[in-house]
Amino acid sequence: MPVVNSPASVRRLRERLSPGRGRDRGAVAVVVALLLGSGVLLGMAALVVDVGNIYVEREQLQSGADAGATKIAQACATELAGCPSSAVEVARTYADANSSRGSAAVTVCGRGGNLVDCPTGSGGLSDCVRAAPTSGNYVEVHTSTLLADGSTALPPAFAQAIIGGYQGPTVAACARAAWGPPRSARLSMTISRCEWNAYTNNGASFPDPPVEQVISLHDATTAGACQPGQSGGFGWLDDSKHDCRTPVALAGTYDGDPGGNVSQGCRALLSGLSGRPLLMPLYDTATGHGEKVTYTLAGFAAFVVTGWHLPGFDSSSTLTGRSSCGDSTSCIFGYFTRTTLLGGGEIGGPDLGASVIRLVG
Repeated sequence: MPVVNSPASVRRLRERLSPGRGRDRGAVAVVVALLLGSGVLLGMAALVVDVGNIYVEREQLQSGADAGATKIAQACATELAGCPSSAVEVARTYADANSSRGSAAVTVCGRGGNLVDCPTGSGGLSDCVRAAPTSGNYVEVHTSTLLADGSTALPPAFAQAIIGGYQGPTVAACARAAWGPPRSARLSMTISRCEWNAYTNNGASFPDPPVEQVISLHDATTAGACQPGQSGGFGWLDDSKHDCRTPVALAGTYDGDPGGNVSQGCRALLSGLSGRPLLMPLYDTATGHGEKVTYTLAGFAAFVVTGWHLPGFDSSSTLTGRSSCGDSTSCIFGYFTRTTLLGGGEIGGPDLGASVIRLVG
């Protein structure tokens, strides 16, 4: 008698060939129940969700501490005598603004002005990453979790279910900002210290409103603020990368560029200033001439470029409308000022009117 391959017979054949298939039904539910009962899934949820919340909270607290420390340092650098009496309020404003909960606990300490001394670090995660500077001014801002009810523990989402009585961690962050005169910068230009001396009366005062200077290219003319026998004017430094960002430091000696052509990097830099001050290297001695000139740096000042008259590259002064510099073939227009610059170079040079602020911990 012939075999009939009916759907029913085919199904029965498959069931015989797969004897464990029917018995596997419901196995997933059993496994999930076992995992829940043993706390494995809750542990995984606690690891993923609760630890994730801790990282997010700490990033917010760190952002608030960074912003608060930077703002306080900026105020202190502007007026050390009032450095500042409202430091805690300033830090709390920025800490609260950066917190998704709208509030954070804040403490402030440091060195300089009216800041209170910082206690010795505990060695915990709430300390700043690096040690405090051994000298100079700085401010330290500590932030930590603060809930609406006054508690400081970050409530866990899952960990409390597997750890009896666990209330969550207190998350904290620290930021330290230092300020002071710079000892380094990145610029392929330098101006004579005697030009700064004449403009500021040797640092005694800065004209207000500012008075524009015309500073000629070094060796191009004897006119200017410098006395006979002094090296005056401005010069270009060797700009091997053509980005106008030569790294320079106090007391360093650097090769000059004769300045026949202004690099594209310096053109772009000057064109994009829009009245903002540069951290300008000042030289006190220049030896040699032309392509063999070298400059020895004496410090760094804040200089606002208002215009220039350079080979193939001109810009009338935004302050006076001046467009040339008389007998000199190359000059820049501008003035020295007293100001604070964020993200400047290393701290530790002479006070020539410029202060820089750096996050140092």
